[in-house]
Amino acid sequence: MKDIDWRILVTLYEKRSITKAAETLYMTQPALTKRVKAIEDEWNIKVVRRSSQGVTFTEEGQYLVKKANIMLDFLKEIDTHFSENHTTKELVKIGVPNAFARLHMSQLFKEYMTRYNKIQIKTVSDSSDTIMHKLMDGSIDIGIICGDFPYMGEKIRLFEEEMYIIAPKDVTMEDIVHLPLIESYFNPVVKLTVNQWWKNQFGNLPHESHKVPYADIAIEMVDNGLGVTFVFGTDWKIDEEKSRRIPVYDSSGAPVARNVWMMFSDRCFQSPDIMDFISLVEELYQTNV
Repeated sequence: MKDIDWRILVTLYEKRSITKAAETLYMTQPALTKRVKAIEDEWNIKVVRRSSQGVTFTEEGQYLVKKANIMLDFLKEIDTHFSENHTTKELVKIGVPNAFARLHMSQLFKEYMTRYNKIQIKTVSDSSDTIMHKLMDGSIDIGIICGDFPYMGEKIRLFEEEMYIIAPKDVTMEDIVHLPLIESYFNPVVKLTVNQWWKNQFGNLPHESHKVPYADIAIEMVDNGLGVTFVFGTDWKIDEEKSRRIPVYDSSGAPVARNVWMMFSDRCFQSPDIMDFISLVEELYQTNV
């Protein structure tokens, strides 16, 4: 059995509900149910019975819960022993898109260090598609992902952000088609979204574009009349005397938007300190949605 399985047994016994236990452990209900089934298959027993009133534990299941409490106390004792004898903090690798890193990470780190400061955080800044690959191959533990990418592990939706055109102040929508597009390292999904919108709006693809590494550089170029760029969200600062934000709508009139997710590996469940960080991120962003 995995460490998380012992926690699942204890939490499910306390909550007597698949839904409540999954919420407590930051798991999806299917993922929790799958782990319970794996426990039952491993020992060839029935652990719980489900009904409309919740779950009840079999005699074998109650036995496992008792052993789970002992095992968790044992693991906690080991963790405490080595925590007291080693000053090195646990290293957690977090992948963050460039835009998220520049807009959010400083404040996020400050909040975490104020409340907990129990883990050492190493950030890897890259595009969302590359972060997905790193998360799936185990190179990082947590990934902040902008856009809806398929992922079989655990994930939490943090917020939604709408797309805007940043254009010179006096430029109209009709003028935009004639201006160069300034790309701030668009990942493939964003590039496809921009190209599809542009083609639907103007009947062709954008003019030859400038490519820069960061959105704030692209915005500065817009301020200097060198073209237009696309950004998500309203956190980017613009010089309102030189530029303006134009909301982007699809053909149905709905705002073009994307979800921002926090996705994490199974390893995170084995560390209460990492789960504290995950809980903090969820609290900070979901309370502001």
